[in-house]
Amino acid sequence: MILVTGASGRIGTAILRELSGASVPARALARGRARSPLRDEPGVQWIDGDAGDERVLAGALEGVCTVVLHSASAPGQVALQERVISAALSAGVARIVKLSIVGAADDAASDEARWHWRIEQRLGSTGVETCSVRVTRPMQALLHQASLLLTSGLLAGCQGTGQSADVDVRDVGAVLATLATAPRLDCALVTVTGPEAMDFAGMARLLSRQFNRPIRYVDCQPGDMLQCALAAGVDRWIAEDMVAWQTDARDGRYAIVHDTIERVTGRPPRRFEAFANELATSLRYANAPQRTEIPAIA
Repeated sequence: MILVTGASGRIGTAILRELSGASVPARALARGRARSPLRDEPGVQWIDGDAGDERVLAGALEGVCTVVLHSASAPGQVALQERVISAALSAGVARIVKLSIVGAADDAASDEARWHWRIEQRLGSTGVETCSVRVTRPMQALLHQASLLLTSGLLAGCQGTGQSADVDVRDVGAVLATLATAPRLDCALVTVTGPEAMDFAGMARLLSRQFNRPIRYVDCQPGDMLQCALAAGVDRWIAEDMVAWQTDARDGRYAIVHDTIERVTGRPPRRFEAFANELATSLRYANAPQRTEIPAIA
């Protein structure tokens, strides 16, 4: 049995879809199960609860051999994931596969990167089989700019001409699921990126083609980008981390491409052009007459 924590989000959904498709028994721990599109997926046992609740967590870990450790980004992330790790060790779990982020370090500019680094250090001291999967920025992060793309034909950022190898969350889920079920783990740390490095101007050109209208990249000052994100409803600390990440990306430090997705899963990674086509299609559907919601893209 494999336990997936934080299972109702996009990445959790992608992990469970892979496990279910491979007929691997999985247990999904999440608050708000009803929000997940996989609540009736074959082979997935749902536990609707909080990983911070000791009784809920103990029940979720019964009979589990592997934990895929994932939780929504939040200031309490370190304490929550350390609690899951400790409970997993007490329950005799043999393997923990953790979702982390590219740039995780003790001196990182963003809060989230520092949090992930601290949890990685905790994993390294467990004595069980572990792997931290450091992931670059998800393509789905562009969903925060859906309104701006539609109403103004603009893509905002403060990344300058810096490139980054953004990745589709469905490929992230496939890597995590594959590592969770592998006969053995070959390394304690892997990096997952998309198949190509691209700057925002290049993304705007591909979005223009798929939206069939001009999309222009606006390179903002970090303070202006922060206000743009806040206006879109992004929580302040998330917006601040996003701005810090993009500012770091201006020098191309996140442009390195890794072949992890194809090497681990045996499948080629999704390219940004394909994601842009799906995004344009879903937004057109959402804004057709009598449509008010944006369909989720994985």
